Amino acid sequence: MQEYKEMLSEVFLDVLMRFAFMFGEECPKDKIPVENPSFYHAKVKFNGNNQGSIEIMASNNLCVEMSANVLGTDVKDENSIEDAVDTLEELSNIVCGQFLTSAFGHEMIFDLLPPFVSIADSNEWSELLDNDESLAFIVEDSPALLYLKME
Repeated sequence: MQEYKEMLSEVFLDVLMRFAFMFGEECPKDKIPVENPSFYHAKVKFNGNNQGSIEIMASNNLCVEMSANVLGTDVKDENSIEDAVDTLEELSNIVCGQFLTSAFGHEMIFDLLPPFVSIADSNEWSELLDNDESLAFIVEDSPALLYLKME
């Protein structure tokens, strides 16, 4: 599982850079700030020879900033919240697809279910942060968590 976590971390940072023009780094969980009580939580399930899900949890502010970068809009745009959710869905979809290709090669076929984004509170954030299998990142000074579940 450690090999997959390292691969997922690399894929996540690469996709952030190429898709959202943002830079991040993995960091120790005790260095993660909880900057606000509300987060977006994206989840993409995949099925094939291996099945599971990839989850990304990020602060609302990070998602709005990411969306503005991707769409070339202002963070104060009236559609910024809707756009932030759509952008996080797309980011999670790309990360999942890239991870599966990196981990299992081009020959393996996977079905990805459409990403689902929900609003998470600080309790859900803490629960994922405390999970031994999650990864923590600082992206443009904002926190983000990444989690791979293999079934």
